Amino acid sequence: MKVKLLVVRHGETDFNKEHRINGQFNSNLTPVGIQESEICGGYLRKHHFDKVLVSDLGRTVKTLQCFEILGDKEVRLRDRNFGPYNGELYASYVRAKHEERQRLCNGSGDIEGQYSVPSASSSCVLSYSFPGVTSDLKNGHINGHKVTNGHGHESRSRDNAYYREMLSEIEPAGVERYEDLFLRIEDLIHDTMYQISEELSKEKQTAKVLFVTHCSPVRMCAMVLSSYSSDQFPKDLRKFNIPNNSISEYKITVCDETHRIDRVELIRLASTKHLHV
Repeated sequence: MKVKLLVVRHGETDFNKEHRINGQFNSNLTPVGIQESEICGGYLRKHHFDKVLVSDLGRTVKTLQCFEILGDKEVRLRDRNFGPYNGELYASYVRAKHEERQRLCNGSGDIEGQYSVPSASSSCVLSYSFPGVTSDLKNGHINGHKVTNGHGHESRSRDNAYYREMLSEIEPAGVERYEDLFLRIEDLIHDTMYQISEELSKEKQTAKVLFVTHCSPVRMCAMVLSSYSSDQFPKDLRKFNIPNNSISEYKITVCDETHRIDRVELIRLASTKHLHV
């Protein structure tokens, strides 16, 4: 089965203009954010989506309303949780991150013993957590509730260069770690592809899925899917710009028998051409 996955970032917010971290705080869409979301919606309504998932945070819900498209709220599409830095100036988070590294490092810049970094060859623990959500991916549960069809999936995180880099990232206390974000987005993608394939593959061979989410999850979707065709992706996705209302599009081949991802083709990444037609 061929599944087209479109991943859209929400419209511009007040915090975006003020260079503040949205994180898991709500910030209203600006007039420009609303206008561009309406334009983006005009483009997206030309597609028929078999599944639409939206982060449950206010700015993404409002963006989807501007699209005039119905969808289901999905907690795993939430923005990264910046803890005490939600709503703060981005510069304050960068400063705190630098100070935390300085605190944990000795004079040579090496991490001291109290902070251990798993090696790339260590076994991958398929679990993640962020405020309000805990998950055991091996058993397909979030907060004790079953969220998958019990199929499970083979995580490619250990073979993903971005994920290995995330393991050595140092974050201030209370900030969601990048590897946790990677695992919850990976879980969501596999879960969605499995469900779409299982439900529709007998009826048709193509499907379309829309995610409406935030900058960090948009980037993480690209990192997760790069495991299947890294040569098609930019060399450093961590520095790739993700504008508001941009669209990333992937063509995903899902095995009809196992309902697992076989191949991924990158169609476009964080494109805003649809806003200027």
